[in-house]
Amino acid sequence: MNIDNQTPPEDPEAELMNLIVQGDEQAFERLYHRLYSRLFRFVARMTRRPELIEEIINDTMYVVWEKASTYNRQCRPSTWIFGIAFNKARQSLRNAVQGNTVWLDDMEGDAREHALEDNGPLQIELDDWLEFALDCLSPEQRAVIELTYYQELHYNEIAELMECSENTIKTRMHYARKKLAAFLNDKRN
Repeated sequence: MNIDNQTPPEDPEAELMNLIVQGDEQAFERLYHRLYSRLFRFVARMTRRPELIEEIINDTMYVVWEKASTYNRQCRPSTWIFGIAFNKARQSLRNAVQGNTVWLDDMEGDAREHALEDNGPLQIELDDWLEFALDCLSPEQRAVIELTYYQELHYNEIAELMECSENTIKTRMHYARKKLAAFLNDKRN
């Protein structure tokens, strides 16, 4: 068998996007379920507002359905969708009444289950500590941390979806790391 002549398997998300452009509601539903947990965690960490999460995810996916034909395939579909979610979350934060940060501990059952994966008490403690540490960051810095470490996007992809330069992303990451390091040092002392 000649491996060089084999074509690489198609990206499942790209295949779903092609079907969505054709109006396939089942493909849209599969894409929604495929990305829901990742979107939930991203929006929860960025906004820190559980009452906004479902609305932002639904608004994001509505745009995906309505604008699927505008997806230009210059990035992965999930990168394009996270860009939409970032913009929707940022707009929701601007529109939301300023209130106190809501910790994951304060979320109701289903919302908390989506925000945390069930990896036992140690993982929950670690996630709670991380939530506390991330609270010292701006929404943009939290987004860069989430997209880099949890969604495994490259800086150029993050820059594209956040509509800023790659250097801006690097700067946000630099300051986020400095703030997190300072937070860790304060907790050690």
